[in-house]
Amino acid sequence: MSDKRTAQTETIPAERPCPDCGGTMHRDIRPQRIEVKGLSVEVPQPGWYCDCGEALLSEADVAATDGAYLDLRATAEGLLTAGDVARIRRKLKLSQRRAGELLGGGPRAFQKYEARAVAVSKPMSNLLRLLERHPEMLEELGEG
Repeated sequence: MSDKRTAQTETIPAERPCPDCGGTMHRDIRPQRIEVKGLSVEVPQPGWYCDCGEALLSEADVAATDGAYLDLRATAEGLLTAGDVARIRRKLKLSQRRAGELLGGGPRAFQKYEARAVAVSKPMSNLLRLLERHPEMLEELGEG
């Protein structure tokens, strides 16, 4: 006799009580404006919303917009965005692992930069900009 276990899928309820007014909150995706140093962008923000104006965001809801915040902050601070990092790394013909080993941060650094999980530092942004303009400098870093 085999032990059969069924996977239980967690269902998200369609509504929940509002902790502010006692009304009904509904699961929705609404536009939210993110602002950093005078720059702004509108992003789709999942969460629980009530007609009274109350909103509840889970950790996953916040994570859904973290990448957009990191990119906006990078732009506001003159740093490279995740897309810029990926573009330059590919132009230099480096794998994510090799880029991290050669340029710093370790074997998973570029995976984290490009996944928008970690912000790119000013020194790394500057180094990548230099290498984009002067790819021959990779030889001096041991890539020759």
